[in-house]
Amino acid sequence: MTQDKLALRRWLASQARHGGCWPYITVVSGSASTLLLFVQAWAIASITQRMVIDKTAFTDLTVPLLILPLAFCGRGALTWVKTEAATRGSVQVRQAIRSQLFHRIGELGPLWARRQHSATLGNRVWDQVDSLHGYYANYRPQRLLCLITPLLILIAVFPLNWAAGLILLVTAPFIPLNMAMVGIGAKQRHQEQFQEMTRMSRHFLEALRGLPTLKLFGVSRAQAEVVYEVSENFRARSMRVLRLAFLSSTLLEFFSSLSIALLAIYIGFIYLGHFEFGVWGSELTLFAGMFILILAPDFYQPLRDLGTHYHAKAEAEAAAEELMPLLAPPVPDATHNHDWRVPERLGVTLENVTCRYADQHSPALDKVSLTIRPGETLAVIGPSGAGKSTLLNLLMGFLPPASGALTTHDGIEVDSLAPAAWQRAIGWLGQRPTILTGTLADNLRLADADADNESLRQALREVDLIDWVDSLPQGLETLVGDRGQPVAGGQARRIALARVFLRRSPLLLLDEPTASLDRASEAHVIDALAKLKQARTLVILTHRLDLLALADRILVLEHGQVCAMGTLDELRATHPALFNSSSRFSEGKVLNRAEDTAEDKYV
Repeated sequence: MTQDKLALRRWLASQARHGGCWPYITVVSGSASTLLLFVQAWAIASITQRMVIDKTAFTDLTVPLLILPLAFCGRGALTWVKTEAATRGSVQVRQAIRSQLFHRIGELGPLWARRQHSATLGNRVWDQVDSLHGYYANYRPQRLLCLITPLLILIAVFPLNWAAGLILLVTAPFIPLNMAMVGIGAKQRHQEQFQEMTRMSRHFLEALRGLPTLKLFGVSRAQAEVVYEVSENFRARSMRVLRLAFLSSTLLEFFSSLSIALLAIYIGFIYLGHFEFGVWGSELTLFAGMFILILAPDFYQPLRDLGTHYHAKAEAEAAAEELMPLLAPPVPDATHNHDWRVPERLGVTLENVTCRYADQHSPALDKVSLTIRPGETLAVIGPSGAGKSTLLNLLMGFLPPASGALTTHDGIEVDSLAPAAWQRAIGWLGQRPTILTGTLADNLRLADADADNESLRQALREVDLIDWVDSLPQGLETLVGDRGQPVAGGQARRIALARVFLRRSPLLLLDEPTASLDRASEAHVIDALAKLKQARTLVILTHRLDLLALADRILVLEHGQVCAMGTLDELRATHPALFNSSSRFSEGKVLNRAEDTAEDKYV
């Protein structure tokens, strides 16, 4: 076995711990079902022996006749428990893996996510994680049952007839051998199916996004043929996997039926007097023969089930090959300071910092030197491509500097801090705040999971939303988002600001916090920012004149370099063109408030 396969199997085994007690319940209920099978076999064999051989009166069959339906019902109940426990365990494992994926994507940051195709990420997070269901729900528990059930049956059969036990023991390995032979190509076919599914998802998403353009140029019908071709390729890959699964099931049924037939022939020849070996010095009774024959199918059943679920193992390994690289934790840097305590006030210094993106040769920031003092509010303006977003990505720790140094106000290099420790010091507000489907309280607790209701209400007071919350049907517990209470664009922005208040981070980064808001909503946001500026360090990307008035200093970037810096009055005196609505820095929209006609949107 190669090191790669060992690593895959170890990773899959390590994730099983998230299933809690459910896998154990699955195995225990399966083992208990086998014990009830003994009771069921005893009842049937006793009835047959007493009626056919002993000629017992029907009234003497009361005990086995009462036990038999109870055993049937008990096994049915245990089968339900086994299935339910296996499903619940698999759900817990998949939820844990999906949570790890989301956490890891968050660690890698938006720059990494932006370089990934959304269909590929969606395929990994949903389809490939769901492909692990059969492995954790069926295959892993069945491996233990393949040892326990046959062993219990052999313990019951050998004292009755050693030859029958030997037949069971010798024929059992044919089924795992068939699984190994069929499984050689199963993993490769599942990988091909995953790749084709990813390709189809990406193609369909791109076609959907470009549908207006396709219709505009009259080529939408031609694109439909391409979609059909891609879906046909996926169908062909899926059918190859299904053919292999059906072939495997057929072979398993063949070998198990052949083994049971061999055992039945042996017992038949014993009764006909052609064979005399296998018994322990006495004849084989009808009771013993019936008992063994009833147990025989269940001796092979766990092995057959394992063979059926063997494809789940191949599918899980194929999915794990895609998931493991993404979930692999970053190599810990021994030099990182994980114990850094976030200060109450925080400033940063950039010394000749140059940043460039992986797919670009020219720097996005070029030898920028800048000091942001603790408690200062710095506004950053500049045309598109000037480096404003790059500056925020640098401060958030998502884009390391290619050269130069980024330090805190007290001289600690940010590179020496663990990413998680640094990001605890940062609060973020983007242009499009996200409102998740859930209660308003759940949305606010994204910033602080331990915040009590009074803390949530205080944060809402800071952003002037408390009256709106009190008007909601269930207050903080009101469902918001796609399937709940509609939230206007200005309200969504203020909810995001309330999260910033709750987070209590000393350094706040805000990207166009008043973009696309009407006058009333913008006024509420500016009032909230005025409160935040009293105790936090703010870096604001904006072109709004009202927001520039809040800033202690204004940084002007152009082509990744510092073009100008100073207070609003200083820049008005030295660079009056910056505040002209036709200026390249205003991007034709914002410094002239009369031209702003943005309306409140619903999200």
